Amino acid sequence: MKFLFVEDELELLELYEMLLEDMNIEFKLAQNGAEALEMLTKDHYDFVFSDIRMPKMDGFELLENIINNKLDVKKFVFITAHVDISKQEVEQKGASDILYKPLGHKVLKQYIRDLMA
Repeated sequence: MKFLFVEDELELLELYEMLLEDMNIEFKLAQNGAEALEMLTKDHYDFVFSDIRMPKMDGFELLENIINNKLDVKKFVFITAHVDISKQEVEQKGASDILYKPLGHKVLKQYIRDLMA
């Protein structure tokens, strides 16, 4: 199983990288939706975790492009600090779930384990 994490904050990308390496998970990182979309068109990813508000292409645009281009992603999960966005709202747009920052390592690790089970 292959993961793609999309986040414009370098500090968070580094934290995701350490966590995923620790879990021995195959993954790639992208800094915005445009970069992620390019990666998704060249390679297959089972799970995409994406921030919502990012430069160049935000998370909603990324998800819309994934759906419109019929890219095969098992689960698309938003990770955001913006609690004004509800789970129902992201599900209506086609996402699988939403997680809210700050997100503890233990919580994210367990979430990933549950996805892989």
